[in-house]
Amino acid sequence: MSNASLDANKALVLAHYDAVTNSHDPDKIRSQLAPDFFDHAAGRKLSADEVIAHSAAMHETFADLSAVAECLVAERDIVAGRFVWRGRHRSAWRGIPPTGRHVEFRGMTFWRISEGKISERWAEIDFAGLERQLRD
Repeated sequence: MSNASLDANKALVLAHYDAVTNSHDPDKIRSQLAPDFFDHAAGRKLSADEVIAHSAAMHETFADLSAVAECLVAERDIVAGRFVWRGRHRSAWRGIPPTGRHVEFRGMTFWRISEGKISERWAEIDFAGLERQLRD
């Protein structure tokens, strides 16, 4: 795979974080996902509308939600990244009432790109660390 293709794959993943987390842009989310997108963290195929609903819920729960890539690597059809999310807890999260606290949590995600679309996702997000910030 050429460097230009690897760079395009990384740009797609970064654009997806912008669409899902940094701005909540449903049209861009729809254009980025393959019709058979499979989210291994969820254990099933997710439609673009389901990803959009998840994005909306995260934005409702965390004001000023943003994600930044701390590291991004591409090889063949895979893009791997370490990301940090930040926001302010403003509505219930997994049974934890709103705290108003600013939070920061990290995770690592792998994405498979096929024909210029995101076709698979594997994610390990430190939700336990996030919950500790909200409970302490």
